Amino acid sequence: MGCSSISEIDDLQQETIELDMKTDVKELYHAKSLINLITRIRNKMIHLYHKLMYDSGACVFMKPTIVHCLKSILYKISSEFEGNLKDSGLTVKEDPPYLKPSNETKLSDESANLLDELLHFIIELVSYKSIIKQIEKEIPELIYLVHEKKNKLSKKNIELINKGIELFRNLKQLKYDTLVLYKNQIFEFANRNDSFCERIDIIGKYAYDNNITNIYEISMLQKNDQLPLKNNDKNNKDEEDKMFKSIYNAKIYMENILNNEKNDDIIESHESIIENLNNSNINRNNN
Repeated sequence: MGCSSISEIDDLQQETIELDMKTDVKELYHAKSLINLITRIRNKMIHLYHKLMYDSGACVFMKPTIVHCLKSILYKISSEFEGNLKDSGLTVKEDPPYLKPSNETKLSDESANLLDELLHFIIELVSYKSIIKQIEKEIPELIYLVHEKKNKLSKKNIELINKGIELFRNLKQLKYDTLVLYKNQIFEFANRNDSFCERIDIIGKYAYDNNITNIYEISMLQKNDQLPLKNNDKNNKDEEDKMFKSIYNAKIYMENILNNEKNDDIIESHESIIENLNNSNINRNNN
């Protein structure tokens, strides 16, 4: 599954799975806990991603990705420094979230908050590494359950367990694709700073010169025919074709998505979740 197929809004839909617990298969209780954990993590990730798309102005694209979120925020920051992104003092670091704001250069409150939301989202994705590895160790038991206990399970439960397995694969792919896309952009910023900043600054300078401060309006500048973007970004035309016709339509579309999403936080620490899974396995094996 490629990056473009997992990162588009239409493919990022929250899911809830409720197994029928009437059947007398003790392994089903562990399967329920595991699938519930998968859906909670995935739902939270999707909600945070959609919120970032909305807040950053990336939602003006019909198929926004983390790249659009990052660039939209950088356009905004560039505009605050008269179209000179380098003057913002942003630097690259080896550890997540890989991008670091300057302690000396002052961003506006809006830009600082947007950048903070982006960086916290990246940290959130990276933090799932250990729990995803633990869940991956448990997935074979779900596969065993639907194949070896299928005579004791309802057809509905078999379908739901298979769906849970697929959602886990989707969760892993979403995390991987998003981080790869993001890190590729950070790599470009770090190693080809001049060309990367030039593309950002074309929009940042235009926004500054025309007193455009609204991040949605700044993001929409990417389809402005007055800007020489086609000479700097070979993918610009494709991106233009994917944009909404108006900011209003883009915001309404994303607001409808956000309003219908669950926002259940994962209260337990990742360590306690892993411990609970391990204890569940021990208790099941002892019985």
